[in-house]
Amino acid sequence: MLIELLTDKYPGMRLWLSQRLSALVMAVYIVCLIVVLLIIQPNIFIEWHAVASNIVFKVSTFLFFVCLSFHAWLGVRDVMRDYVFNVNLRNKMQVLVDVLLLGYLAWAGFILWII
Repeated sequence: MLIELLTDKYPGMRLWLSQRLSALVMAVYIVCLIVVLLIIQPNIFIEWHAVASNIVFKVSTFLFFVCLSFHAWLGVRDVMRDYVFNVNLRNKMQVLVDVLLLGYLAWAGFILWII
């Protein structure tokens, strides 16, 4: 049944499921981050730097931001399809959102990898 829902017969189902899976990845990341911070309890800069400079932290945080950008892109796209009826304006707004999200993702990656 689930496989049938993911076919071309229901085109929006894959995007809906993708958005839910990205939310699940973000929720798992936040729970894991809270647990790690409760265990380590960094108080000074050196301890925070040690947590943030770990490669697992960098990769998982970047994955979080990728999922966040994808989740936001899908959500904004659907909202604009529902409420912006002028197709030309909607396309321009979507391009603006796309550029901003890619810029934010690049900025997050830059910040993570210079730590």
